[in-house]
Amino acid sequence: MNKTNEITFEFKDVPSTWALCFCDDCPLHGECLRYMAGEHVPDDVTVGNAVYRSAYRNGECRHFKPRRIIRAAYGFENLFKEVKQKHYTLLREKVKAYLGSHGAYYRYNSGKRLLTPEQQQWILDLFAEYGYTKDLTFEHYRYVFDF
Repeated sequence: MNKTNEITFEFKDVPSTWALCFCDDCPLHGECLRYMAGEHVPDDVTVGNAVYRSAYRNGECRHFKPRRIIRAAYGFENLFKEVKQKHYTLLREKVKAYLGSHGAYYRYNSGKRLLTPEQQQWILDLFAEYGYTKDLTFEHYRYVFDF
């Protein structure tokens, strides 16, 4: 475990398909979330996706991911509290389409997936297009590393 800006890094939060970096000679490794994840691989994890040394060329890494902590959100009930019935289905379908599918919508609603600040803003802007701007909040917020 490691604390960065008061957030505890836990390997269990790393997506299972995420490529890890072990290139300790890379000049970007101190700022890279992939390298940080690679530093925290538990002893019982023995295989997985990795970033190869060849990713770093001409002062840049093609897979560099800055260590960014975001205020992620989930849960849509608060957003729909004041929505008029004539807009409810339309707004819900537009949010589902934006998130990718019916299943994805429910994963974001339940917290199995978390909305990035950019996704949150897109959804809030959509509601604003229909005149809903007051007290728009998601149900839950968490500070997390942006994988």
